[in-house]
Amino acid sequence: MRKKAVVLGLVGIMALGTCTVSAANGTKNISATFRNIKIVVDGKEVSTSAEPFIYNGTTYLPIRAVGEAVGKEVTWNAGTNTVYLGEVPDSAQQAQAGVQQQPETMPTVTSDLPVMAQYGEFYVSISMEELSELLPTIRSGDENAFLLADLYLMFMENTLSDNKPQISRAAYAEAQTAFAGITNAPEYAEAKEYFEEIAQSMF
Repeated sequence: MRKKAVVLGLVGIMALGTCTVSAANGTKNISATFRNIKIVVDGKEVSTSAEPFIYNGTTYLPIRAVGEAVGKEVTWNAGTNTVYLGEVPDSAQQAQAGVQQQPETMPTVTSDLPVMAQYGEFYVSISMEELSELLPTIRSGDENAFLLADLYLMFMENTLSDNKPQISRAAYAEAQTAFAGITNAPEYAEAKEYFEEIAQSMF
């Protein structure tokens, strides 16, 4: 369980209840409380990939999981840093379309991620095809950015356990390329900081 959480604006989280939030940009380090919080909607427990937490007396929940549980489509507009629950205004759709016309450069597994391409199947049981499919789904928000962090951290831990520190260090450097391809993904900043903090403690 992560002992710290980093909140970037309101991306990927929402408050349980009603609160007033001032506009802000940047990253803020906070001390959060984790209590194995469960989300139950109409008597049915909702499973989430990100654990809810408490900060300053307010409980924060993964917005995508909550939105889907109450039947609301969740849309992230990277151009305006806005999360929409349910209907997206026409003006916002046009703005999002403008953002999508400027795609990021996605790394290709074989040429840009050679370490994972060569050793990934052995150390973390992921094939080149699976990794190629995973990166776009993380960038689109269908999968959590922490998946990429955990994948490379597991790879590094396993290679170190196998007494292969050179491969582990190469994987750390390669992870920077992988992260560069998902900068618009929800929770990108939090996942990147989480990865860096744990990776640095390995060496």
